Amino acid sequence: MTRLTGPALALLLLLTVSLFTQETSALACCRKYSKGVLDFSHIRGYSIQTVKTVCKIDAIIFHTKTGRNVCANPAQTWVMQSIQMLREKVKTMMKKNTKQ
Repeated sequence: MTRLTGPALALLLLLTVSLFTQETSALACCRKYSKGVLDFSHIRGYSIQTVKTVCKIDAIIFHTKTGRNVCANPAQTWVMQSIQMLREKVKTMMKKNTKQ
């Protein structure tokens, strides 16, 4: 069995991390919008995607309580309403924490 030396092991580790990083960034990119409306009670949070080389659309990525990511069109009314409701929820939580 061949034994890996320090530099060879470091190169192998670097290549593995590089492949993992490229794969996860490609998976995190919305390429189209999901159809339908996501119920607010299922939303845990959101991320904003802007147009990049790989990501060709602007999108809101809703993170659900079950761990799914749902790509939504930021121009749709329900998307803006959900974001506003999440912001209000955060404000309420912050007020409760500052009173304690």
